[in-house]
Amino acid sequence: MEYEVTLTAHRGWRAKYPENTMLGFREALKLDIDSIEMDVHMTKDYQIVVCHDASLERTTDKKGNICELTLEQVRQADAGIRFGEEFKGEKIPTFEEFLELMATRPDIRLLLELKDYPEELGDFAYASAEKTISLCKKYGVFGKERLTVITFSTGICAWLRTRYTKDDFYIHGFYPKSIMKGYESDDPYKYYDEVCLFNFGDKDPQGFPIKHDSIVADIERYKEFELMGIKPCVYYGMNTDEEVYRKSFENGARGFTCDHPDICGKILDKIGARKLKK
Repeated sequence: MEYEVTLTAHRGWRAKYPENTMLGFREALKLDIDSIEMDVHMTKDYQIVVCHDASLERTTDKKGNICELTLEQVRQADAGIRFGEEFKGEKIPTFEEFLELMATRPDIRLLLELKDYPEELGDFAYASAEKTISLCKKYGVFGKERLTVITFSTGICAWLRTRYTKDDFYIHGFYPKSIMKGYESDDPYKYYDEVCLFNFGDKDPQGFPIKHDSIVADIERYKEFELMGIKPCVYYGMNTDEEVYRKSFENGARGFTCDHPDICGKILDKIGARKLKK
C-alpha cells in the first residue's frame, strides 16, 4: 500500500530480531511496511556483505574490520548470539542473499545505506559503492520507484550523481550537514532527494541554534527542506513515544524509519498519517 507517509523497518526488525540478518528481514516483510533499511560494507576480497558497523565486535562473536577480512572470515561470525541465545547461528548475509529476498517483493522499497566512506577508505569506498549498485541492477532492485541510497558521505553523494540520475535512485542524506563527512569542502544538500532530520548539536552550519527541548527538529527545518524539494524524514531509534511521532508528522515528516515498525505503524495509523493516497 502507498501512504501519505512511508514506514521503513530499520535494519530489518531491529527491536525484535538481530539487526541486518535474514531472519530480521523476513520477519519485517510480514508487516505492513513500505520499505526496508539496511547497511552494506565490502570485504577485503571485494564481496558486499550486510552489516551496520565497520567492525564485527558489537553485533557478532568475532572481531576485525570488514574491509580487512575476506568473505569467508566474515561468514564465520555469529550475528545472532549477542542478541539472544535463541538466535545463535545467524550469519552476516551477503548482499546477494538479501537481494534475492527483495526480488520476491517488488512492492517493497529498499533504503540502502552505503557504509564505506571515501573520506576514510579512499577509492575502496567508491569501488564498494559501484559494486553494490551493480548488484541492485542485476537483481532488479533499481529505479527511483524501488531504490533509495543513504550515505553519511558527501563524497559518495557526488560520486553517485556523476554516474547515475534520479531516475536510477534517490539519495538520502542527513541534517545537520555537519554530520556528513566532507561537508566542509562540498555542500551535501545539493545532492539530496530525501533528508533525515536529527536535532542535536549546538547549531547547524547555517548558524541556526538547535533547541534541545525536543528530539524533534524545528518546524522551520522541515518546511525549508520541503521547499527545496527534499523529502523530510526521521529516525528515533527504539523510541515509541506517540507525541514524538505526532509532532514530527505535524511538522512535516513524510518518512519514518523505525526499530519497532509494528508499534510505529500503529501510531502512524492512529494519528492519521497513513491514510491511503488517492
